[in-house]
Amino acid sequence: MNEAKTRTNLINDELSKCGWNVQDITKVIEEYVIELDDDLPPFFDRTKRFVDYALKNKAGQIIAIVEAKRENKSVGSAKTQAEYYVRRIKNVQGFAPFVYITNGLEIEFWDSENFPIRKVLSYHSLDDLETYRKRNENNIKLSPELLNKDIAGRYYQVNAITKSLETLNNKHRSILWVMATGTGKTRTIISLVDILLRQGYIKRVLFLADRRELARQAMDNFKEHLPNQSRERIEADSFEKDKRLYVSTYQTMMSLLKKTEISQGFFDLIIADESHRSIYNYYGQLFLKFDAIKLGLTATPVDFIDRDTFQFFGTDRGNPTFAYTYEEAIKDDFLSDYEVMSVQTKFQEEGIKFTLLSKEEQEKLRNSGYIEEDINYEGSAIEKMVINDDTNRKILTTFMENCYIHPISNLPSKTIIFAVSKKHAYRLETLFNELFPQYHSKVAKVIVSELNNTEELIKEFRDVNSGFNIAISVDMLDTGIDVPSIMNLVFAKPVFSRAKFWQMIGRGTRLYDEEFLKEKFVIFDFWGNFDYFNENPEGFEPSEQISLNRKLFNENMIMLKSLQGEEFEHIKQEIKSQIEALPREDFFIKSKASLLSKVNNDFYNNLRDNLMALGNISELVDRLEVKEPQELQFRIKVKKLQNVKIKEDTKLIEKYINSILVDIEKLRINKSISAVNTHSELLDKASEGRYWYEMDFTSTNEITDIIAPLMKYKSRAEIVVGHFDLEDFIDTTKIKSVKPLHSSVELKAYEEHIRKTIQKMVNESPTLQQLFVGATLSDEEIELLKNELLKEDIEVEKLSEIYECKSYDLVEIFKAIINKKEYKLPHLLDNFLRNHKLTSSQIDFIKAIRHYVEEKHDINRKDLMTNPFTKFHKMGIMGMFQGSLMNELVEIIDDKADVK
Repeated sequence: MNEAKTRTNLINDELSKCGWNVQDITKVIEEYVIELDDDLPPFFDRTKRFVDYALKNKAGQIIAIVEAKRENKSVGSAKTQAEYYVRRIKNVQGFAPFVYITNGLEIEFWDSENFPIRKVLSYHSLDDLETYRKRNENNIKLSPELLNKDIAGRYYQVNAITKSLETLNNKHRSILWVMATGTGKTRTIISLVDILLRQGYIKRVLFLADRRELARQAMDNFKEHLPNQSRERIEADSFEKDKRLYVSTYQTMMSLLKKTEISQGFFDLIIADESHRSIYNYYGQLFLKFDAIKLGLTATPVDFIDRDTFQFFGTDRGNPTFAYTYEEAIKDDFLSDYEVMSVQTKFQEEGIKFTLLSKEEQEKLRNSGYIEEDINYEGSAIEKMVINDDTNRKILTTFMENCYIHPISNLPSKTIIFAVSKKHAYRLETLFNELFPQYHSKVAKVIVSELNNTEELIKEFRDVNSGFNIAISVDMLDTGIDVPSIMNLVFAKPVFSRAKFWQMIGRGTRLYDEEFLKEKFVIFDFWGNFDYFNENPEGFEPSEQISLNRKLFNENMIMLKSLQGEEFEHIKQEIKSQIEALPREDFFIKSKASLLSKVNNDFYNNLRDNLMALGNISELVDRLEVKEPQELQFRIKVKKLQNVKIKEDTKLIEKYINSILVDIEKLRINKSISAVNTHSELLDKASEGRYWYEMDFTSTNEITDIIAPLMKYKSRAEIVVGHFDLEDFIDTTKIKSVKPLHSSVELKAYEEHIRKTIQKMVNESPTLQQLFVGATLSDEEIELLKNELLKEDIEVEKLSEIYECKSYDLVEIFKAIINKKEYKLPHLLDNFLRNHKLTSSQIDFIKAIRHYVEEKHDINRKDLMTNPFTKFHKMGIMGMFQGSLMNELVEIIDDKADVK
């Protein structure tokens, strides 16, 4: 395809779709002539004296140019040519046009005076380009001076914003924040958005969440903190283009884009809440569609974020733009710590096995028609292959006997119970109401996604006075739900994903001090999850989820290697049909256009030689619509059977035939359905294993084409091998406390308790605040201090020992304590941060001083020239601060500054 055809067949159509009518010379000029001068760059093509396309604004000025190259030429080859044209046009009109370089399949966009060249999916609208031009003319230098600390004023929030502004000033367009649940990610984001809007750096923001409830919470937060900014919560059937702030779920946004045209530059900033692989593997195409700055938020600890997430947001592995950990938040008293009660029932530990049951239970089972061989289940099979009601009873009664109780209502404090499945959740609710009828079925309720009133239920659960205190859920409350008064979490399910486990723990970490003071919350671990993660720190992350269409495509690819003749042609046609059905306007597929450009008759005629290319195309097949999932699932099983029959793998042949027979049996149950009954004779034959053993390739395909479309009628009844009500036990001697996963404390437990209590008193006690300014305490105030210590089981003698005081006089001890750097220094450093505008690196340096003192309980100026401070600059403090700033900080470290 030559350059002219490339323009005609590919570029013109794409320009027109974006509002650039190539037939209208007031908007687009083809072959716009450029007058050459003598200052030509090396290798410049002197024979080409025109720009392929000049895109004009309403004033008739050239706002962008398009340089076209042949389809088989690299985009980069036109860069030198375009750069010269930009300079010549700027000399005439006073500003540089934007640049598109394309071979018709791939497009790169270049704001040559401001940003590196970047790949885009299409062309921007005129409004998009005018917005970019206005931003360039204003030459915006982002600064934290406009930061509203009423929205996000904690030191780490200020640091996150400062680092992000520096990142944007350095022309990066991707940001990743790792912030522990409950530390105010959303408020920090809103504060950053506030700065970017007020400085004119962005016009429109899209906030994406993976659940409706999280989108609603985000919308409420934007409304509260930025009340003057227009906003919309996007629904699939409504979209207004005159707002500043947009909030949506990923799913809703995808649906909207199928029927609403939105230019690729419409959003300037897209925020992805809870950014992790399972989100962007599918919904990452939203970031392809829109040419926007992307900002990812996650609470998953840095060590457990997969490499692809860092790559997606343009950062090195383990090095996000900003991180603030759960451990740091606990030390700073911004989050609650937790304690763990680990307990399992006898059946969970030993399994449900006939020989281990009492004679009474064995007889009961025999009378119910069971034989000994039927009852042999591992503990891990409970609530999967087997159900035992009394196991659930023991979980509920153990929880009720040990949970935190609300001090006013005398009900269990706010609790989330994480269940294995929706049916398990409803079983737990039923059993709870049977065990505790005094609560009139009002205390424990199920919240799952299938309910029509989930938002109302969550609102009721969040209400501290509602009486609905125990929410039983599957997945829905694992992330994002904000209920600070939660005091109990119950893991009534095993968890293998470390990231998900941390998200679930995060439901309880928020501070609460309204009706009572929340110091810790408790986790009831009935499945040994903490033991599992102590032994397997990274947990087990499921492999990438691929669609049913891709699974079918992959099975056909495997078959290609072994088949010949008509069988090969049959599979080739199936592969061709899937490729030809790909929706070419889908923006993920458009981004891979160069891959599909190689698919032609020669490609199919040499399919075995193109298996690698087919492998690359397979991910595109995910974009095909799944109309009948049961049909596809059955076809995949048959394909797998055909492949293992080729390999003559007897064990796998038996496995897949058995799976196929289960599906057919579920279909035969519904013979009352006319479409199924029509083929009852065939289904009877196909229900025999030997039938599938003996059929050849062609017969198998013919029978599958008849049976597969019927699979939408198969019975969906749950197959549970056993449902019992056998008496289970909990050995109370085996109940144990487990150290939190983050625990790395070197102090003895009691000493740690004393230090944390004293730190809290120093920070919050008005009485101790008087000592900071040299006031004398009255007898009543001294008595209050003594009572506070007694309440926390702290002995004055132990206090004196820990803080190395010679006196046992309480006032003298506290005077000594508040003058110790570990207590005095945080106040001084807070004042230092408030009084000076620092860079993010300088803020990190101050943060490092705080943590150093927390760990060592002391610091001097020499320490500031050693590790960890030399990580910031090889000269430590001298490289990070100069002049009066350094002198003031050294004075603080030398203990010569006063608390004000």
